[in-house]
Amino acid sequence: MIGRGGRDIAKKDAMKHVKGYFLGIDMTARELQDEAKKKGLPWSIAKGLDTFAPTSDLIDAADIPDVSNVELWLSVNGKDRQRGNTSDMLFDVPTIISYISERFRLEEGDCIFTGTPEGVGAVVAGDVIKAGLIEKTNGKELAAIKFDVAPRPAAKL
Repeated sequence: MIGRGGRDIAKKDAMKHVKGYFLGIDMTARELQDEAKKKGLPWSIAKGLDTFAPTSDLIDAADIPDVSNVELWLSVNGKDRQRGNTSDMLFDVPTIISYISERFRLEEGDCIFTGTPEGVGAVVAGDVIKAGLIEKTNGKELAAIKFDVAPRPAAKL
């Protein structure tokens, strides 16, 4: 989460703009995404439905001394589905902030989702999703969320 806005933020200054971090799950309605793609329509609706971006509470930036070494995990119905480390990211946090800010102004409170470990898969109503972040330097769990996948009403493109 951005704590201090800016535009054209240099990579070396990017971390000065971070207020903190959160665990967020970027849900996608794949059937809507596929339908929109086939029709040549924008498919952002497939990511913007009610409840499609659950997040943990904010973790103060000072509580994560090394953002490049945080473990992420997610389970569905008690079975591990995703596990990775921020060290696996294609682009580090300063690079992402700098790149985005070259294209548009970042404002205080803006949240940036940075990607997901492999293991993305379908969920259905009634599934139980649990996810967490572990700071690997000291092994401390920083965030955890749990929710039941709710039935969703039909959405139209």
